[in-house]
Amino acid sequence: MTTASPRRSRKRLFIALLLALLIGVPMLATSPSPWVDEKRAATGDQVAAAKGLAQQARSSRETGKPVTLTLGNTELAALSAMATQGAAPARIHAGVEDGTLTLTGSRPILWRWLNIRARARGTSEGMPGWNIEVGSISLPGWLSDWGLEQLQRRYLGAETALPPLDKILRELAISRETVAAKVLMPKESLLVQAAATGRATLNEDAIAALYCDLVEMQVAEPEASLAAHIRRALAASEASPEGHRTAIMALALITATPEKVHLAAGNQALEACSPPANMAPILLHGRADWAMHWTLSAALEMTTGNRLGTLIGEWKELADTKAGVAMLAPEDPSGFSFVDLASDRAGLLTARRLTDPQTLDKARAKLMRGDENTLLPAEALKLSDGLTDAEFAARYGALDDPRYAAKVKEIDAMLRRGGIE
Repeated sequence: MTTASPRRSRKRLFIALLLALLIGVPMLATSPSPWVDEKRAATGDQVAAAKGLAQQARSSRETGKPVTLTLGNTELAALSAMATQGAAPARIHAGVEDGTLTLTGSRPILWRWLNIRARARGTSEGMPGWNIEVGSISLPGWLSDWGLEQLQRRYLGAETALPPLDKILRELAISRETVAAKVLMPKESLLVQAAATGRATLNEDAIAALYCDLVEMQVAEPEASLAAHIRRALAASEASPEGHRTAIMALALITATPEKVHLAAGNQALEACSPPANMAPILLHGRADWAMHWTLSAALEMTTGNRLGTLIGEWKELADTKAGVAMLAPEDPSGFSFVDLASDRAGLLTARRLTDPQTLDKARAKLMRGDENTLLPAEALKLSDGLTDAEFAARYGALDDPRYAAKVKEIDAMLRRGGIE
């Protein structure tokens, strides 16, 4: 009978421990079920609440002084629902109870769930200290701080257009049932910041130069049709994803005037060639708001390359069901407009075609000889316009309702038949 040598025994023990770590740590860090329940899509009331907070925060851009946002569980639920839509298939929940702010995230991984929970209490300058759990593992404070720092370096800070969170969040005061966040929003370009959330990079100098050229052409030879402006922008740009991205971004800026002050703030070249107040507006089927929907959705799709552009368009329509005034232009009615939504989707579908190396040449050629019906088929103008919150809910339920999904699919098919693809 032979016995294993001590050296071979130690090797087997090491392999066993290594396998235990490789299997055990993921099992401890994940769970068989999510900590966050499945959420419905954001409602009109929730989007309206988030819109109000965003408008408050944006006011700090104008004054350069921090503003305080007060969030209770109603507001936190609204932000959670919208964040979950944007981060799908992950689920996100935020709530405050007994003086503790709790942020919870759940994401499916194979047949299990990665669950993360962060808790904070009291008042802090900038970001608070978080107690973080990952599944069954409670992270020590130093590891939590290090992980958050790495996330900030990855998604915020010097290498992106977004400043560190401590520059935006100046103070956080957590009371028994509310959270008071003192924030100061950066003045840099909103579109460039949007690009930082996606995969695209923007050549701000090229965008500014083309924008100024488009303004000069519009002043010298006024042209109302969005189709004509697309031809001008494409003719002055390279037939490449980067060139088309520059063209669409410049087009969004000139079409979105006077919102350009928010979209392009901080770029001196853009601010130096602002258009005159009497410059002829750019229209799509005679409407300035449809032109803005088209170009801004295309620009968001070009920059983020994710679902953000689609969601912003849908959230805007939900917010309009609660609004009493137009958001984009005097012709823009309150209520959920499927014509607006078709304009949004036409812009983003065209943007995808213009940045896909396999389709960009064909899409460019079609736009260079196309007209307004190429951008938005006349058939789309017959869609429902200005639905109230009650009317939208009765016909389509919500953004995650099969009836709404079927309507969006129908609109996309209409756009493709009309010439988008």
